Amino acid sequence: MTTYDAPDSPSVADFYDLLSDVYSEWWDGNLHFGYWEDDADDSTLAEAAERMTEEMVRRLAPRRGDRVLDVGCGTGAPAVRLARERGVRVTGITVSRHQVVRATERAAAAGLAATVRFERADAMRLPYETASFDGAWALESLLHMPDKAQVLAEVARVLRPGGRLALADPVLRTPAGEKPGEEPGNRTEGDAPLGPHVSLARPETYRSLLTRAGFHAIDVDDVSAHTARSAPAVVEALRSHRDRYVEVAGVAEFERAVAMLDQLGGGPDVGYVLVSACRA
Repeated sequence: MTTYDAPDSPSVADFYDLLSDVYSEWWDGNLHFGYWEDDADDSTLAEAAERMTEEMVRRLAPRRGDRVLDVGCGTGAPAVRLARERGVRVTGITVSRHQVVRATERAAAAGLAATVRFERADAMRLPYETASFDGAWALESLLHMPDKAQVLAEVARVLRPGGRLALADPVLRTPAGEKPGEEPGNRTEGDAPLGPHVSLARPETYRSLLTRAGFHAIDVDDVSAHTARSAPAVVEALRSHRDRYVEVAGVAEFERAVAMLDQLGGGPDVGYVLVSACRA
């Protein structure tokens, strides 16, 4: 049984430098799970991922002209959509140099280079002034963070009073004290590492961390029924693109990715939440 520590930023950066392009090839530029309305919804993974972005935009509820921080921007697809549809200015951050390049190219191609920019930055040490953003979101990025409490404290610091935060993340749904399959090593309290790049918290942990960071009006919405198809769909895509993945990352990394995604989609231990909160 493998023991994992909490994710570390350099290994997450290396992973996305190597594999962002491979994943985005079948995800239409998105790197997050999908949201299906119901069992009759026949959307593709890419279409469902766009609907997840819609859900995040709705929870963030930005006003035209707002300045929004995208924590873990990937290759920029959600940020570009947010800016285009809501008329906001977006600063996206990532630890991956390659993602900064790809996201910047995407913003330029959309004609949004003046209002959407991307930077390499560590979410645990944000290089921005206090109260300099009107809103922030983290779309499946906190699962990669070495210390979620520190990230949320930093986000609270850079948000203006009343600023909104929206986040989306897979979560651990086993009762406290029980662990799904793998024994965690050193980690932030409440987290359960599923691999070298991913560590999950419980839904109640997010509520506690947000309260301590200075947020209120916290809504933690369990949308597991709407996201359950995501991990199996990504595994199917991985297997159908195995040769391409192995060419870039090798057999061992391919097998590790499939095993981790099988854990994320393999039963009731893992769910998914959409969270919104307001900076006090």
